[in-house]
Formats: sequence, structure tokens, C-alpha cells
Amino acid sequence: MASAELVPALHYCCTLELKASECPKNVHALLKQRPSVENDKGWKAYFYGEYIKQANATRLGVTEHYGPLRVQRPFHPEGLDCLHNYLLHPPGGLVGGDTLTIHLNAHVGAHGLMTTPSAGKFYNNISGMKQRQVNKVHVANDAIVEYLPQENIIFNGADGELETYVELEGNGLFIGWEITALGRQAGDLPFIDGQLIQSIRIMRDGNPLFLDRLGFKAQDSIRTSHSGFQDQNVFASFIVTDNVDWQYGEWVDQTNSELNYTRIAITQKKDAFIVRALGNDVEELKETLIQVWEHVRPLVINKPACRPRIWNT
Repeated sequence: MASAELVPALHYCCTLELKASECPKNVHALLKQRPSVENDKGWKAYFYGEYIKQANATRLGVTEHYGPLRVQRPFHPEGLDCLHNYLLHPPGGLVGGDTLTIHLNAHVGAHGLMTTPSAGKFYNNISGMKQRQVNKVHVANDAIVEYLPQENIIFNGADGELETYVELEGNGLFIGWEITALGRQAGDLPFIDGQLIQSIRIMRDGNPLFLDRLGFKAQDSIRTSHSGFQDQNVFASFIVTDNVDWQYGEWVDQTNSELNYTRIAITQKKDAFIVRALGNDVEELKETLIQVWEHVRPLVINKPACRPRIWNT
């Protein structure tokens, strides 16, 4: 797969959709909403967690949860100023009617990094009801949230929705990615039936910074088209809400020439550093994003990257 062949698709994915009609009217109110479990079919799980700064340390403040969704005990592998969490969902996946809601709230000066120990899964849907995951992140002034979960696997027959809402105040910083694998590569079980809707909305002080929406069915032409996925089954977005002082062009060209199944593209918009990746090997793609994160993190927070140990298992 030549690098040039993926340029149209990756360039298409790197455009900002700043459509006022798609902006939430009140993102802060949306972030504060707690999902209702009354009169709903399917399993619901919810986690709310606050990162707070106490003296020179980030601590886990108020937490709420119901259903099988919670965090492992927080720890500080890179010093007290940055708290690491692992988000646990023991069932491991979603069937029709299931909804996961993850809500992170970083207070002024706090710095939290959240990841997951394993891939999320959207299983074959036989109920006719949506499978949904909703991520809500609020980042106060001088706070940082890094949301770096493992990939989501969209099984054949799934009917999934992935929604991410981020609200930034002042110079609050969000660093996050979303990695999606269509079908199960290991079992030769392709994604040939089902559909997926993904959306990312990032606002700063009530103004749109990055809006992105993607929706398709398994048999749609975007799966094979030159301006779409080009028969690739793994794709990702990685966003840093800052201007990154990195002359990345040579690194991207060199990396693309060395990769077997993955190609990446990077663009710097005003206050939004955007990475798109497309390929057929989720581990190779994920490792490439980690390398980008390791390049970028010291440039935006003056702190070297510290890989969560769970990524090595």
C-alpha cells in the first residue's frame, strides 16, 4: 500500500467540520446530565470521576458509578502531579440496548490520564436497539486530561454509536484518541453487516474547536472508495487541543515508508493538532499513535511520555 494512495482518504479525514447547526446549544449542561436508567431496556453503566489538585498532587475526587463500570485504584507512576487510572468494564463488551457513559471532570490545575486494560467490543446486535458509548470530558483552566483507551472492536452485525464530548475552559488541554477496528482480524470475521456512527465534539469556552462525525453501514461505498477507507479495517483519530511546535513532515514520511499496514497523516489547525491513521493491523496502528504521543507530549506539557504498564500486557 503506497503512502500516496492513502493521501485522499487521510486528507478528507483531516478537515474540520465547523457547522454551527451541529454544535450543542449548551455543552456544559450536556456534560452535567446523568443518564437515566428508568424505563430503559438493556444494561446501563455509568462512571463519573473528578480529578482535583491538592498541593502539588492530582487526586481522584468525587466519584459515582452504577453498573459494571469503575476505575482501578489510582496511582502516580510519573510523579504526584499526574494521576493514572484504568477504567474497568468487566463484561468487556456491549450488546443491543447497552449504554456506557464515562464522565471525567478535571478541576483547575489537575492532570489525569485514563486508559483501559483491554479493547472495547460492540457485539453482534440481535435486539434492534443501539449499542452506545458516550464519553464526556470537562477540562478546567490549567487542567489536563489524557484519554487514551484501547481500541473498540466493531463485530459483524453490530449497530454502534460512539459519542465524545469535550468542553475546555481557558487553556485547559485535552489529549485523546479513538481507535476503531471493524471486524475481528484474528478470527477472519469481517465486518460485512451492521453500522456505526461516531462523533467527536470539542468546544473551548463555548466555541467549536473540533467537530467530526462519521456514519456508515458495512456495505457503504465509503468502505472501499479512494476517498474513504480503501478496504482498510482499522482507523483512528488522535487530537491534541494545542499548537504543537513540531516539524513533523519528515517524520511522517519516514514512518509511512517503514510501516507495513498503516499510514498516517497529520495536520495542525488553530489550537488543534490532528492525527489520522488508517490501516489493517490494529497493533501496528496503535503503536504508531503511541509514538506520536511520545513526540508530542513533551512539547505541549513539558513532560516526557510515560506509557501505562497495562499497554505492555
